[in-house]
Amino acid sequence: MKTGSGYILCAFLFLLCSCQKELKNESSTGKSYTVHIVLRPVVQGQPLIFNQPYTNAFGEDYTVTAFRFYVSALSLQNNNADVPVAGEAKYRLADAAIGNTLSFTLSANQSIFNSLSFQLGVDSIANVSGAQSGDLDPAKGMFWTWNSGYIMAKLEGASSFSTVPNGSFTYHIGGFSGENKAIRSIVLAVPEGRQIALRNNRTTTVVINADIDKWFHATHALSIADNAFVHSPGSLARLYADNYAAMFSVASITEE
Repeated sequence: MKTGSGYILCAFLFLLCSCQKELKNESSTGKSYTVHIVLRPVVQGQPLIFNQPYTNAFGEDYTVTAFRFYVSALSLQNNNADVPVAGEAKYRLADAAIGNTLSFTLSANQSIFNSLSFQLGVDSIANVSGAQSGDLDPAKGMFWTWNSGYIMAKLEGASSFSTVPNGSFTYHIGGFSGENKAIRSIVLAVPEGRQIALRNNRTTTVVINADIDKWFHATHALSIADNAFVHSPGSLARLYADNYAAMFSVASITEE
């Protein structure tokens, strides 16, 4: 009886180990799923056109001549758990005037997500490391040499309501420490609470709108007449950062 019991126990352990090995293989298939991210600058939901007249919530006319912002630490999420991605640069400078800076491709090794997250801005370590290369190169026009820090987001244009002599408005928003830091964490849920199932050998494209009009009236009311020039960290820059954190939304998700 003891010998028979020993055979049964050995057989059971063999089957258990086999099952565990099979489960491990199933979760490590090595499949890679492609996600194409497109950042789309818009004004009130319509694609941005430089120098075209727009009107904000205060009835102020304005045109846009420059729009840039830093994206970092982008990840997909499934019920708040990170879905690992590959091929993502640490920092990306999105420039509305340069089309190829507004789209990029990620590779995910899990097939389900229902939200995505990223940071708008450059973290404190990079800010205190001096001028750098790539998208952090000062030649990109997003580094304050006098202030040893990066501009997280920049919006420039013109308005008849501006009190600046040439009628322009320039918002260069920065600050990486303390209560007035301008870095913002963005989390965007998939519309209608859906879960997106990625498929092998197919590309899923996520279009994210960045609505410039939100700079003026998202969380805080910031009219051009009252504020046409912000070029340093501080309490006013923090208010603009609160507003631009609300400018993002998922416009569409399609599969090709």
